[in-house]
Amino acid sequence: MLFDLVNGGHHGTYLRYLVQSWIQKPFSTRLTLVVSPQFLTVHQEVVALVDGHPQIELMPISDGEEAQRKQASGIRLGFVEWRIFCQYAQQIRATQAMLMYFDYFQLAIAFGQPSPCPFSAIYFRPTFHYQSFANTTITLKDQVRSWRQKALLKLAMRNTQFHTLFCLDPFAVKTIQQLHLCPTVVHLPDPVEIVPVSTQSVDDLRHKLGIEQNRKIFLLFGRLTERKGVHALLESLKQLSPESCQQICILLVGEIPEQDKAKIWQQVANLCQALPVQILIQDRFLQEAEVPPYFQLADIVLALYQRHVGMSGILLLAAAAQKPVLASNYGLMGELAHRYHLGLAIEASDPQQIAQSLICCLESTNLGDVEKMQTFATQNLWSNYAETIHRGIAALN
Repeated sequence: MLFDLVNGGHHGTYLRYLVQSWIQKPFSTRLTLVVSPQFLTVHQEVVALVDGHPQIELMPISDGEEAQRKQASGIRLGFVEWRIFCQYAQQIRATQAMLMYFDYFQLAIAFGQPSPCPFSAIYFRPTFHYQSFANTTITLKDQVRSWRQKALLKLAMRNTQFHTLFCLDPFAVKTIQQLHLCPTVVHLPDPVEIVPVSTQSVDDLRHKLGIEQNRKIFLLFGRLTERKGVHALLESLKQLSPESCQQICILLVGEIPEQDKAKIWQQVANLCQALPVQILIQDRFLQEAEVPPYFQLADIVLALYQRHVGMSGILLLAAAAQKPVLASNYGLMGELAHRYHLGLAIEASDPQQIAQSLICCLESTNLGDVEKMQTFATQNLWSNYAETIHRGIAALN
C-alpha cells in the first residue's frame, strides 16, 4: 500500500514513477494507492496508468475522512492521517505499506495506534546536519529545530513495525545512521525524468507566450508564494537599470494562492508600467507533460526559496534541461548548487543580491557546469528512485 493524501507538486509524480516501475516489472503482489478524493482530478496521468490494470488499484478515502483531515493541522493532522493509514492498511490486508512522506507523522508513529503491517517512509526535510554546510548560517531557531528533529526521529524509529527510512537528503543519511536506531536508513534519489523536447515545441511555446526578441528568459516555476521568493524577485527588479530590464523576461509559471493574487498582479502591473521589463504569468497548475518545454525555453531557472529546508525538484528539472540556476544558498539546496556547479547560489531574501545576480546572468554565458548538471540529473533518474524502493520492499519480503 502506498499512502499519500496530498495533491499537487511532487506527490503525483512520486506515485506515477512507482506505478510505472510496477507495470514494467512482472510482479505477483497487489498494489493499492490510498489517495485523497481530489487526486483523481488533479493527477489524471496516474489515473490513466492505473486504469484497467488487474493488480493496481487507486483507492480514494471517503469525503468524510477528507473533511476530518482538512479540519486538522499541525500535530493533530499527523494523528488523523495515521489513523486513516492504519484503517486502510487493515481494510485491504496490506502486507507492507509506504508513507510517501514521513516528516509530520513522527509523533503519531511513536504514540498513535499500532500499524497493522510493517511500513517504510520517505523523509523530506532533515536539517540537523546543516551546520556542516559551508554556506549555511545557523540561527538559534535552526538549532532548536535540529534538537527537536532528532528527538522526534528517535521516538518514531523505535516503532517495531518501522522497516526502512528512505531519506531524500544524501548528506543526512550518515548522521541518522549514527543514532543507531533499528530501521534501515538509505538515501532515496529525488526522481527526475529526462524528457526530449523538440526545438519546434520550444519555438511554439515562445510564440504562444509572446516573449519578445532579444530577452533572456528567467523562469520561476511552481506554486507562486512568498516562500518561493516571488516578492523578493519582483522587488529586486526595481533596482535594475532600464537597459538591464530591456534584456529580461521574467516567466512566472504556476498557481498563485488566492490570498496572494491581488498583490502579485499589482506588483507586476506597476513594474511593467515603470520599467521596460517583460513579466509573463501563467497562473495555473500544469500537468506533468506540459512542464519540460518551459525548462527548455528558459535561459536561467530561478530557485529563490526563502530559507527552504529539504530538496527541491526545481534543481533537478533545471539540471535535466541543462539550464543554470539562480538559487538560494541556504541548506541542502545551496549545498547541491555549490557541489554540482548548478549556477549561482545567493542570499535569496536580499533583493539587492538578486538584482546583482540578474545582472551577472545577463553578462555571463558560462554560469554552470553542464557535465556536472548531467551527473546530478542522472544520479536522480526516476528509475533509480523506483529501484531503491523496490530493493527496500524486497528486503522485507
